[in-house]
Amino acid sequence: MMEWFSQRHLGLRWKMAAFRVYLLCSVLFLCVVASTCEEFGMSVGLVGSHIVTKTSCSSFFFNSQVNNAQGWKVIPEECEDLVAWYMNDGQYHIDMEGVADAAREYLKGIAPQEDGMDVVIFDIDETALSNLPYYEQHRYGAEIFDHPRFSKWVEEGKAPVIPSMLKLVNTLQDDNWGIVFMTGRIESQRNITIENLSAAGFASWTDLILRSPSEAHLPAVAYKTKKRLELQQQGYRIWSSLGDQWSDLAGPEVGNRTFKLPNPMYHIP
Repeated sequence: MMEWFSQRHLGLRWKMAAFRVYLLCSVLFLCVVASTCEEFGMSVGLVGSHIVTKTSCSSFFFNSQVNNAQGWKVIPEECEDLVAWYMNDGQYHIDMEGVADAAREYLKGIAPQEDGMDVVIFDIDETALSNLPYYEQHRYGAEIFDHPRFSKWVEEGKAPVIPSMLKLVNTLQDDNWGIVFMTGRIESQRNITIENLSAAGFASWTDLILRSPSEAHLPAVAYKTKKRLELQQQGYRIWSSLGDQWSDLAGPEVGNRTFKLPNPMYHIP
């Protein structure tokens, strides 16, 4: 009997020791999570066995990308670090690859005709080319947009390529799709835009559409709708549109399916 009691007592001691180790690991884990979340202004609480994070920044991030939040001019100042992390730590590129994969999967099920009139429309800024080097110098969108300063950056022609979009364009062209670049850039920036696209690896395209002087003050949706209707009148068949702004994808003739790319840095209505 004493032997049985001793063994049982020893088993309980081992269980208690294991439980203490489990509690210690849990506390350490929570501390790591709390310190990570604190970097991005998150508050952490424990509900049952679930860690609950609450942050106005992640809420803003989500609502801005699904178009619930509209008309905002700058990202909240306290969200600068979160946007910087997203754009630089790999998740942005993973998400862009996801968009490219979805578009590729959809379009591979359609056979373009041999006349070259089946096209996919791509925006340029934050779609084909990245302005991240500019926004890194301007707080990732936490500063009020300075149009003359941004225009100077565009005219340097140094915007790097977004690799997943270059790969998608090359694949589509191999499959006989026409590529139309449609941008809010102005006509006087045509030559530098061509140079930038070419330097980034885009070898050719069906058309490059920029704003004429008479279109300079049109809202983005009105301008891009006008240009898509002109393409349609020329006989082009628009199957899809890709862009980082919801205004790239609004209005008629955007195609049978559109693909929204992530961009938490700015909003163009």
